[in-house]
Amino acid sequence: MDQDTKMIQELQVLKQKVGHLEDLLTEQANKKEKVGPVRTFIDAIVSLLFGLIVVGPVVVVVVGVLMVVASWLGTEF
Repeated sequence: MDQDTKMIQELQVLKQKVGHLEDLLTEQANKKEKVGPVRTFIDAIVSLLFGLIVVGPVVVVVVGVLMVVASWLGTEF
């Protein structure tokens, strides 16, 4: 009987801890779902800058290398 009482108490403590964790996870999920227009605008600017600064020069270098290789092989574009 004493073991059953201890087990019930431990289960109640665990239930409280799990409930607290569920509340924290729900709060975090709600924070992530709320995206305002400012955040969307900032993400768009970051994407544009990444494209201009990183992707653009990489494409130019790759095309330049391909043109040099093609000129060595005698092919015209």
